[in-house]
Amino acid sequence: MSCVSRRAHADRNSFKLFKEENGSIKEKNYVWTEFRCPNAVLDGIELCSECCSKVSDYKYQAAPKFNHGIVGGPYTPQSKLYGSPYYLKFIKEGWKIRDDDERRAKEAQHKANMPPRKVKTDDAGVKLTIKATMVADPPLVSSPSLTSPKKPRKMRTVKTPVALPSPSAGPAEFVESMEAPTPVNDIIVVKVKKIKCSGSDYYYDSASGKLYAVSTKGVGQYKGRYNPEEETIDTSYPDSDDE
Repeated sequence: MSCVSRRAHADRNSFKLFKEENGSIKEKNYVWTEFRCPNAVLDGIELCSECCSKVSDYKYQAAPKFNHGIVGGPYTPQSKLYGSPYYLKFIKEGWKIRDDDERRAKEAQHKANMPPRKVKTDDAGVKLTIKATMVADPPLVSSPSLTSPKKPRKMRTVKTPVALPSPSAGPAEFVESMEAPTPVNDIIVVKVKKIKCSGSDYYYDSASGKLYAVSTKGVGQYKGRYNPEEETIDTSYPDSDDE
């Protein structure tokens, strides 16, 4: 038996509603897609240990602690899932959902509400296991005359990291680089990638766990430490670069 908790997919799977105003398209109001908690529970228990401690006003929609209700039941007022009161409110106000977003949101909703598959048992109640037998394919014999010529290997392009100025040269700036952090005298190159968390874009340094804001000049101010498992930001950590 599986847990009946309704949960939200990761922030990267969310989408915005849109509205046409004065001949232009305005995008706003993120909506999340749902799924059924995959954790198994014992007979007679509805929620797993991960979902039994829900927090009604939790900040992050995709976190296991956020309360979206149970599968097949009503959505909570704080839920921003497709089909929730939050979503229906904006639809009544004239906001629209794109066809592709609605299609995958409905598919996720339908899949979450499907009853879990029952395990087949024999008359004594013992689970039946079907073993698959692997059959090896016969070896392929290629003719030298039919062998296609090998394509020349492409030379790998190495991107040159952009160096940051040392503290003595002025305020440091971060840049996005695909190379690993490399110390060069007083200059350090930081590897960051852009991620989305709770509907906002950030730059993430996976080596240190630090999260930075996105600015018009590139990487902005330090925002805290990022937890990739729960997709949350811990702002209690100070920036070690300021010490």
